[in-house]
Amino acid sequence: MRSVAAIRTMDDIQARRHQLLLGLLFLFAFVFSSAALAQKPKAKEDPKLKPRPVTLKTKDGITLRAFYFPSDKGKEAVTVMVVHEWQGQASPYLKLVMALKNAGCAVLVPDYRGHGGSKEYNYRGKTKTFNVAQMSKRDIESIILMDLETSKGFLKEENDAGNLNMNALVVVGIREGCVMATHWAARDWSFPSVGSNKQGQDVKGLVLISPEKQIKSIALDQALMSPTILQLPIMVVAGKESPEGSEAQRIIKRVEGVKRRAGGGTVTGFEGKMVDTALSGHSLVNDVSEVIPDIVQFITSEVNATEGNPWIQRN
Repeated sequence: MRSVAAIRTMDDIQARRHQLLLGLLFLFAFVFSSAALAQKPKAKEDPKLKPRPVTLKTKDGITLRAFYFPSDKGKEAVTVMVVHEWQGQASPYLKLVMALKNAGCAVLVPDYRGHGGSKEYNYRGKTKTFNVAQMSKRDIESIILMDLETSKGFLKEENDAGNLNMNALVVVGIREGCVMATHWAARDWSFPSVGSNKQGQDVKGLVLISPEKQIKSIALDQALMSPTILQLPIMVVAGKESPEGSEAQRIIKRVEGVKRRAGGGTVTGFEGKMVDTALSGHSLVNDVSEVIPDIVQFITSEVNATEGNPWIQRN
């Protein structure tokens, strides 16, 4: 039997081989999508439906690159934010993003600081590059508090323009991104509404792909086991023989048990999918045929952008 280290090494080698191709495909998707939309007169007249890269500015001055795929459902569009893995980027998730878009979802995939198109920052007038190897727990906290919150700020603008329903937001995390996505979701639920002003509690679903136990001493369980998160629809996907397989099975057992007790013996709003493979991360998503359809099915069936989660103006 191959060791976990060997499996991880093989997966990383495969990831590097596909990185350039996937990056080009992701960027070319904007061209291809625009060409496809141009064949439809209504879409051609509505440029807001074209996928596009966006530039986001965090409160601490970091410039982030993100990719936005709008929906044609307007206020009835379920909103999805994808949080990639550590030392990863948005580009490998084109197939997943396009499947979600085709299902009517509005999707945002940010490259958080130090990754993808967000590797540089300005320091005293000079352009510096993040050293990922030296990034610490404080940087992870900044990603959660600044980068993901800034991404939500962009979605808020799209919400108020009537282009999506942020009150029906699903967060998808991959590997270490599961930790950051879940902690951010818990933070989002910590902001109660003040009168008619809705400040948070927008996350209505969580998808964890190849979940890692922790990153930089920030543990997944710290947020995942909170009552506000456990009440949400949750999906866990992993390869049985992957490095994250045992952790995913542990999470599935715990979350399923909590939901069964809460449901009086019946489990609702949860799906644990263990695939018979050693693949993980974007390789699991892209190379196992049933993974993307199952994720799309879970999101669109468990999170409704109208009933129970009505569109709300924020400004």
